[in-house]
Amino acid sequence: MIFSCPWEGLVFRPAEFCEESLCSWVRQPANTWTNIGFILAGIAILRAARRDGFEHLRGLALIALATGVGSAFFHASETFIGRLFDYGGMYLGASYMLAVNVRRWLLLGLPAIRAIFWASTAAPLLLMFIYDGYAQSIYVVEGMFCCGFVEAILYLRQRRKGPRVRYKWLVGYWIVFLVAFTFWWLDKTRALCSPGNHWISGHGAWHLLDALALFLVYLFY
Repeated sequence: MIFSCPWEGLVFRPAEFCEESLCSWVRQPANTWTNIGFILAGIAILRAARRDGFEHLRGLALIALATGVGSAFFHASETFIGRLFDYGGMYLGASYMLAVNVRRWLLLGLPAIRAIFWASTAAPLLLMFIYDGYAQSIYVVEGMFCCGFVEAILYLRQRRKGPRVRYKWLVGYWIVFLVAFTFWWLDKTRALCSPGNHWISGHGAWHLLDALALFLVYLFY
């Protein structure tokens, strides 16, 4: 009898983080369960948007839910399709913030903003079918540099003329995000690493803190 692990029928893409992968339906338990943070953030944003009357921000809640499900699927399966779902959620979040910032900046209509959102989500995903080595770099450029550049323009503009935008929640977002990224980097480089710990990991801490950061994005918008 030939023994095989679950998911072996699909194209393998290892999650290159500290946690040791198991021959199981959930290959990286810690990196999988910690995506519950995104699910909770999505539910919290849905409830807050309904309570506050910001129904137009429900999309951010759906993106949080998609991010949690996609990332959990990837870390459970370590497959190429799982990687697509994982980055799909990440690109949705980055594209959402970029589209919102562009609309605040240029005051474009909804059709143009939707086109920017879907194009900046779909293009890098399609590129992954050709070569997925740039997936992470594209996310960093889109989610950090492009969004940050437009936000800087908005900040400088609003200093010259009102109304004033309160940036405390955005500052909070960046603080939490940078702490989360520190855990991600320590885990990725194995500086903070316990491969046999399947309860929590540096990458798992990144998931939980990133979910909190996403809720702070809602509070800012």
